[in-house]
Amino acid sequence: MVLLLLALACAKAPDGAAADTDGAADVPAADGSVPLTDANNFAYEGVLDAPSLPLAELTDVALEWSGLTTDLRCNALDPVADIDNTALLVFPYLTEEEVEAGLSDDSLDQADLAVYLSYLPGDTTRLNLSNMSFFGTDSEIEGRFEAGSGTWMVLLTTGTEIAVGARMMAFLRPTVGETATEASVTDGCPVLDFTADLTTLAHVPVLRDGPWRLDWSALTRDGHGGGFEPTRVDGVMVARFDLTVQDLQDNFLDLESLAAETWRYTITSGTVLDLGAASGPSDPFPGFDGEGVWALALTCGTCPNPAPLFLTIVDPQ
Repeated sequence: MVLLLLALACAKAPDGAAADTDGAADVPAADGSVPLTDANNFAYEGVLDAPSLPLAELTDVALEWSGLTTDLRCNALDPVADIDNTALLVFPYLTEEEVEAGLSDDSLDQADLAVYLSYLPGDTTRLNLSNMSFFGTDSEIEGRFEAGSGTWMVLLTTGTEIAVGARMMAFLRPTVGETATEASVTDGCPVLDFTADLTTLAHVPVLRDGPWRLDWSALTRDGHGGGFEPTRVDGVMVARFDLTVQDLQDNFLDLESLAAETWRYTITSGTVLDLGAASGPSDPFPGFDGEGVWALALTCGTCPNPAPLFLTIVDPQ
């Protein structure tokens, strides 16, 4: 299984994309075709700086988070109700800085990871290494916690799906001569620093009342700065916001919660969607009727990174 990890996205400006610097849109095609290109895509960069907690070697060390009230996105967090799962990951050949960089640019691979263990904390806000298991199988991992054994990371997540929904992360660092056997995580903000660019992309013109034949076959770069993989797209989201584009850019990590209206449609194959005939929670799509800012995203619900592969601003005309 692939364990590329985190609930964040990191993107670079698409290579060779000529962004429309004033956000102006062209005239929509009369036949309703809506081609999506690299120039329409958003750009996002994230930098991680997780706490590194020195602890005694070869000991059943403990981590507690009863004082954790904000997550890595600076959102409020209940340390009991919001933490459903904890995961331990050991990277034997990477430093903490290399793990953070790999998470930030989505470059970690399954081969980088030697150990994945988990623990469901229930109503507790504490774990010991001995609590961690491989899907119920005792690993006796505490006997391997020693300096030079690699980089040890704990993820605290909402939900129990592997590597999805991370709310906080911390490094447990086995250290020669250290006597501490317990460490606390008290604040998740600002573990993640980010910049998003939604203001220099080329807007996508669409007919206000349709038809809307979305076509993303020309995309070559995804919103994470990597090559675009059409088979990863499993959904289309259309959303309306009572905010400015600058507001969306400043609050990019919370886009879905800020939407005034949202419509979602499932993609099973291909690179084209007739939005007017699509099945979804609002079936069919009622049209771009309403003031505000409209956004369109191509999503990947099975990807460990929940940010969209593609996101743009739509100009109904």
